Amino acid sequence: MTPEGGPEPTRRPTPADAIAPLAHEMSVYVSAGHLPAAAPAGTPALASAVAAEIHALVRRLHEEYWHRYSSSDPAPAGQVEESLVPLDAPDAAALMGELASVSLLWPTHTYRDREEAAELARRAVDALGPGARWWSNREDGSVSGVTGATLDTFVAGSDGERFVVLIQVQDD
Repeated sequence: MTPEGGPEPTRRPTPADAIAPLAHEMSVYVSAGHLPAAAPAGTPALASAVAAEIHALVRRLHEEYWHRYSSSDPAPAGQVEESLVPLDAPDAAALMGELASVSLLWPTHTYRDREEAAELARRAVDALGPGARWWSNREDGSVSGVTGATLDTFVAGSDGERFVVLIQVQDD
């Protein structure tokens, strides 16, 4: 209750809080935070800043784990930026939900209920707000890999100040 006796206002989850439940150990990774410098939505600087965050996540995961199993290095930040394909918010939420629920390598293997993943993904998209811009490395069924693994697909978004990234990585 507020001092005036009314109900507490509903707290909107932060992007980091909203995307965290979509992670799945050893397959689906997430990252969220503030961009080092604000980049206005709709500008090339925003795409570059988001690509740098995707690259940072992929590089960190490679150094922590994947280097033991992969002979390929992750794509450089410039190549990550070149892989960015714009998405609208509903398509970003749909792809994020798909990546959080079903294996890229084994489509019959699920990580969580599809509807639950779809709802969590909608919350993550909503947390950045309606002015956010969204990207993936998938376009019309084709993917520009960024990890050096057999399969990877990401969804990333930013409102110009904050960002979220979800990437699924599979290797056979």
